[in-house]
Amino acid sequence: MAAHQSASRILPKLAVAATATGGTILTCHHFENQRRILEAKSSDDYGCKSSTVTGALSSLQTSGVAIVDNLRLTPTTINEVMNMPAANTIPTQLKPPKRPQQQRRRGPPGANMVPQDEPWRLSAYGRYHRLENHLGEEDIRVLEQIEQRILPLVQGFFEQEGKGQGSVGGGDEGLESTATRTTSTTTTNNTIMDGIYRSELQLMTAVPGSGNQSWHKDNRARGLSIIVPLVDFTPDNGGTQLLLGSHDTNWPLFANGGARVIHAPAGSIVAYDSRTIHRGLGNETNEGRPALIFCYDRVESPPPGCGTLGSVGTSYQGRLIDILTGARNAVSSENT
Repeated sequence: MAAHQSASRILPKLAVAATATGGTILTCHHFENQRRILEAKSSDDYGCKSSTVTGALSSLQTSGVAIVDNLRLTPTTINEVMNMPAANTIPTQLKPPKRPQQQRRRGPPGANMVPQDEPWRLSAYGRYHRLENHLGEEDIRVLEQIEQRILPLVQGFFEQEGKGQGSVGGGDEGLESTATRTTSTTTTNNTIMDGIYRSELQLMTAVPGSGNQSWHKDNRARGLSIIVPLVDFTPDNGGTQLLLGSHDTNWPLFANGGARVIHAPAGSIVAYDSRTIHRGLGNETNEGRPALIFCYDRVESPPPGCGTLGSVGTSYQGRLIDILTGARNAVSSENT
């Protein structure tokens, strides 16, 4: 009898707790899945849009992100990219992962979903990447022509370190850069300037039905990542989502800007500090979302600059900031 009375008292409390927990989870899920845009056409979106390289460098310093108008690729150049040999094999739909028993290895989720010799690698469900070691000579030729266009931005970004506007160690003061502008912009051995090299060159796509990436940083140390959309980036097709100001823990910008999805036309030059927490979103349309990726880092601080535990920590940090800023913006909207 006593046990029955005890159970009758406990069960309603458990039901209330379960309901509250379920409601909290759904609310967090709602805030985490908002797709607020960062538009290339907007001049007041936290200073992220610029018509000059100088303006873009200022934006990268403040928000960690810049969309550079005057470097945009022409439709002819985009067409040339889409006609490359590598682009002719770009995945257009979800494929079952190839995981032969003898090739399974431990590692981060998604890292081993495709054998090492496969040209298209998965970073998340439905997100395929073709890295530089699987690009042919013709592919490299086309992409390095595009690289020549963005090199002034890359060089200017690393030269800021020597002017006290950035540092090697993710925000530590007193570390001066040894980078100096070279007289040539050739990329022999992927070297861009003294001490700076191209760490990533890839063609990627997010096919219809693809999933979200985990929040991550490209590098713990200061570097530059550049995305070139080959079709219009929109919230629906999974444009890159970034936490503004996360490159140097700019909390006021976190609170006001929060997570923003790049909304930019094909050929745009979208640059962000490698320390910026970001992720690619799932593609909810019926068309693929191809893009080019160029990454530049210092030889002394190659990416990613952390191990598995550090990556997991960044993932949870990104989720928490996304949820909190989403909640704050929801409350602000209700009060206006």
